[in-house]
Amino acid sequence: MPAPDVPVTVDLTVEVNLAHNAKASPLSLAPDIWWSESRWTIGVTHSNASVDRFQPGGSLCVRTDSLYCDSTYRGSNIDARYQLTPWLAPRARFLIRDVDPFKPAITLGALHEHQHGRFHFRADPYLQLGLANQDQGNRAAIFLPVELGIEPTCRWLITLDTGWNSELAVIRDDWHIPLALGVRAEATPHWSVGATVGFASLLGPQNTPKQRVLFLGASWHP
Repeated sequence: MPAPDVPVTVDLTVEVNLAHNAKASPLSLAPDIWWSESRWTIGVTHSNASVDRFQPGGSLCVRTDSLYCDSTYRGSNIDARYQLTPWLAPRARFLIRDVDPFKPAITLGALHEHQHGRFHFRADPYLQLGLANQDQGNRAAIFLPVELGIEPTCRWLITLDTGWNSELAVIRDDWHIPLALGVRAEATPHWSVGATVGFASLLGPQNTPKQRVLFLGASWHP
C-alpha cells in the first residue's frame, strides 16, 4: 500500500559566513519545519533564509562570533500564512531575533508567487515591528524581497534574489539592496538540495561586498 501523505516539510540550512577574515565564523545549522493543511501553512523556523535575509547566524550556531551569533541558540520564529488565492498568501510571523538581549518582533505581510512556463516570480514583502529593546537594534523595519527564477530543466531552478530593506527610523541612511544567486535541484521525488551565495548590502548608502554568506540547503517534502 502507498504511504500516506505527511503534511510536513523539513528544511535544513547550513549558514556559512564568507566575510573577509571571518570565514565560517559564525557557522550555523538552521532547521525549518513546515506543516500544511488545507489552506494553512504553519512553520517553526530558525534560518535567515526563511525571512529572506542574506546573513549568517540564524540560530543553532556551532561556531559563534560576537557580531552575528554569540551563543549556540539565538532564537526561533513562528510563521503562519493562509492561501487566499493560488498566487497570494497573507502571512504573519512572531520572531525571537535574539535572546540576549531579548528581541521579540512581529511581521505582517503577504507572499506572492507566480509561475509562467519555465519562469518563476516570488515576492514576500513585510513590515517588522519590534516589541522590546527597540533601542538595541530591534526597531521597526520594512523588507521587500523579490526572487526571479528560471527552470532550465524540470529538476533544476536557478534564482536571483534581490529587494529593498531598511529600518524606518533611519530610512534615508539605512536602506540597502541585497543580492544573491542560487541554484536548487530535485535529487529524488522527496529530497531537494541547493546552494546560495548572498550579499546582505551590495547596494545602498552603507554598501559593502565584504558582508556575504553561503547557504547550503537540503529539503524533505512529501
